Amino acid sequence: NMTETMNNLEITLMNVKPRPRVEQGNFLKTPYELIIKCTYDQLGKFMAEIERSPRIITINEFNVKNGIERVKRTATEEDLLKQVVEIHLATLTLVKSKTKII
Repeated sequence: NMTETMNNLEITLMNVKPRPRVEQGNFLKTPYELIIKCTYDQLGKFMAEIERSPRIITINEFNVKNGIERVKRTATEEDLLKQVVEIHLATLTLVKSKTKII
């Protein structure tokens, strides 16, 4: 669903790294690191779509890579519209108990 949302918003997925699953209480947490290229408007719409998702998704951190060195290297203003964003998110899955009813 996330890749379909990114395609609809014309966001470029540059990299995705799944991380090892972690069990936390009644939940199974599956973390991912995404690197995308998009405008601030597209990023906001993407975050809103994640919030509307029927799945439980947490965003732990995101960084916009727009330092001064990027401005010096970029040739045109149009190139500056799209930012490289690193997002650390995780999907949460409820772990059902395995108790037997006798």
